Amino acid sequence: MYEELEIARAFVAQEAWAYEAAYRIHGGVLHAAALQVLRHDQDAQDCVHDVLLRLWRRGDAFRPARGSLRAFLAICVRNEALSRLRKAHNRERIEQSTEPVPDRADIAGGVVERESVRRALNELTEKQRQTIALAYFDRITLDEIAGRLGEPVGTVKSRLSTSLRRLRQIFTAEGSIDV
Repeated sequence: MYEELEIARAFVAQEAWAYEAAYRIHGGVLHAAALQVLRHDQDAQDCVHDVLLRLWRRGDAFRPARGSLRAFLAICVRNEALSRLRKAHNRERIEQSTEPVPDRADIAGGVVERESVRRALNELTEKQRQTIALAYFDRITLDEIAGRLGEPVGTVKSRLSTSLRRLRQIFTAEGSIDV
């Protein structure tokens, strides 16, 4: 069995065996930390897996001089679990507070005229149109949009919010919707 310091050094060097050893030794603690926040076993397992994978890809995150590997991993997992919980809560709040977007059949059927939508979208900037299309037509998450566009999630959130406000102004001015 490896010593903690040896595992920590190998973890920093991104040696595969160190990640396996860290999971074998600390996996129970990491899972418990995620489970305490997420309250669902599969979500907790996914959280631990994703954290270790992200750390593998970014080997410079852990510094042994700042603390133990166990504490570092537990904090990373807890932070990720909290982030997932916030995202789920925000997504739920948004879904409850907004009307559903008409599906393509409704648009074609005349609930919202296709030409009106096209005109409104053309009044947005290219980045705004792209963000709206990814969020509502491709139905991908803000994190995925940020990844595709190579921009911070905050920028994507802000742009999406601005775009939706602008579309509302356009449709209100046209008389297409009642606010």
